[in-house]
Amino acid sequence: MSHKKEFIPIALLKWYHKAARDLPWRRTKDPYKIWVSEIMLQQTQVDTVIPYYEKWIQRFPTLQHLAKAKLSDVLKYWAGLGYYRRARMLHQAACQIAKNLQGKIPQTPLELMKLPGIGRYTAGAIASIAFGVKTPVLDGNVIRVLTRLFAISEDVGKGETLERLWKIAESLVPEKNPGDFNQALMELGATLCTPENPQCQKCPVSSHCKAHEIKRETHFPVKLRKEKLEKKRTVALILRDNGTVLIQKQPETGRWGGLWTFPFWKDKKSMLQEVEMAATNLKRRLTLHHGFTRYQIQLDVYEYQIKRSCQQPLFAQGLRLQQELQAFCQGPLAVPPSEAVVSPRSNRLSLARSLRHSLTTAADTSTSTNLKTFPYVRRNRISAGGAEVFEMGGSTPGGGAHTEQPPRRPQRNSNLKWVRVKELEKFAFPSPHQKIVKELTENAN
Repeated sequence: MSHKKEFIPIALLKWYHKAARDLPWRRTKDPYKIWVSEIMLQQTQVDTVIPYYEKWIQRFPTLQHLAKAKLSDVLKYWAGLGYYRRARMLHQAACQIAKNLQGKIPQTPLELMKLPGIGRYTAGAIASIAFGVKTPVLDGNVIRVLTRLFAISEDVGKGETLERLWKIAESLVPEKNPGDFNQALMELGATLCTPENPQCQKCPVSSHCKAHEIKRETHFPVKLRKEKLEKKRTVALILRDNGTVLIQKQPETGRWGGLWTFPFWKDKKSMLQEVEMAATNLKRRLTLHHGFTRYQIQLDVYEYQIKRSCQQPLFAQGLRLQQELQAFCQGPLAVPPSEAVVSPRSNRLSLARSLRHSLTTAADTSTSTNLKTFPYVRRNRISAGGAEVFEMGGSTPGGGAHTEQPPRRPQRNSNLKWVRVKELEKFAFPSPHQKIVKELTENAN
């Protein structure tokens, strides 16, 4: 065993220095850049990460630049990589280092693990690669290499098996070039010791590999419990109005926290109920497939064009205003106001213009409010179909007399925004909704 542990580091380092891929984060010892690369590489392929890493470093070249940046800007440059919590934690940790540690990244694994978003593996990678600390790493590639080298038949899903692998990895790390050795282990797993069809004939340590010796390479690592993907189906809506589309900012605490999306629902029925539109007016635009953690998701994307015709029946116009006010004032989805509303009373056009000014301002500034914001607006029923509308005149909901004045400006909120298609690329969207943006922008050109 001791001979094997002496041979492996020497053989791996010799191979790595000759065969390692030329990756941008391997050309530096800057702990910040190494840290960024390690966070990006979690759950993401190298080829996917490279362009994101290069754009990121160009925009946030130092930790100080990242700490000073707004979270919205950070998420914009992360958009498309998925697992957005990584970006939020990276930004939060940068802010902590800038504020509490004089901008200096800790050098030891224990200190690094005190920062948001840095676990045992990431701490070991940063400490060994950037600072030359003799400490191990253990990711999916390293697990595969070690379980094959030592033919470890225990389930890697168990904590005790992983702890054993950590100890083996620690015993292999040399005093000299610990960072290169850790990268060599990961490189071997990524390029030669792959899950299927490992290239054992090219492996620098195959002569000391127990799995290769017994011709059972692909039987390791052992995973007794396979995670089943749960299938889900959701719908999104491209709501068009006069050259703009509606987008919605997600709550900071959610899975897509701080990112913009097209309005989406768990199913088509929920969408139709909330937006109060007829299914016949919808057009199915495209279907997307994506996944995260244990879910496999089909996203059906619909499109709806708001009509502006003043020749619509009275009922349709009443329903239209109902949608505008109820959806905008009460619900999470705002619908842009019409140019004019026809009503049995002669002052309806004045009301429409007044509401047009207030609601357009609200929609443009992504504002939501409550009906109480418009104290002089009362409810009235239009007999044609019973559509409920809100109109000016008579008394206020509180019983007082109405005097003509501009509507009170709603309180500011930034959850909804009407945006021209060509401006969508300025906003940060999660990967599936980014594909919708791409579809719209390509067809707009």
